[in-house]
Amino acid sequence: MTLILHTISGAPCGWRAMLGFAFKGIDVEVRYLDGSAREHETPAFLALNPRAKVPVLETGDLIVRDSVAILAWLDKAYPARPLFGSTAQETAGIWQIVLECAEYLQPATNGVVFPVFAGDGTAPAEASPAAEDLRKAASILDGECEFLEKTLGGKAFLCGAEPCAADAVAYAEIGRVQRAIETKPVAMAAMGYDSLDRRYPRLAEWRIRLAELPGVEATAPIHWHAAPFP
Repeated sequence: MTLILHTISGAPCGWRAMLGFAFKGIDVEVRYLDGSAREHETPAFLALNPRAKVPVLETGDLIVRDSVAILAWLDKAYPARPLFGSTAQETAGIWQIVLECAEYLQPATNGVVFPVFAGDGTAPAEASPAAEDLRKAASILDGECEFLEKTLGGKAFLCGAEPCAADAVAYAEIGRVQRAIETKPVAMAAMGYDSLDRRYPRLAEWRIRLAELPGVEATAPIHWHAAPFP
């Protein structure tokens, strides 16, 4: 079965889908679109997804147009190493965190990393509107990171001893936060994000634990590999 995943480098939803394949140990052909050239709005891509969103999975005659739907399909198509648990209780717990991360963590991450990545790396002037906006955004992200820190508790992964769909969704967001810390340290430190280890030690250990799993490093946005520290 040929599996083709269309995405854009840096798109967190595409990243979470790629992580699902990595957790399963399943090979997938990743085809990157050029977001700056708006290739996701071309007639060829719109034929796959009229909403012009990534990721899109093609397999035979099937087209799956949502990252979480891709993870769910993947779990049914390849049952080994389940992403959504083996019992009703596990499935409910995983879906709950998947949806919470998609609804709350992703917007919270966007609120911080979008302006930071777009900036020159310096912190905005104190008491400026930009500084106040970032302070509010950081406060929201703090709440979501604290939620993940508590959710982890003493577990290796968010829902137990093995990585699951919830880890895929959360990792794509925390990975962007870590990238901002590494590449825009002054701007991130101004919001108190000089180090994940200091603020959220369990979350930092979880991120490293996931990064060391086979195939996970290769899922990182390709432009990060090309320019590790722009």
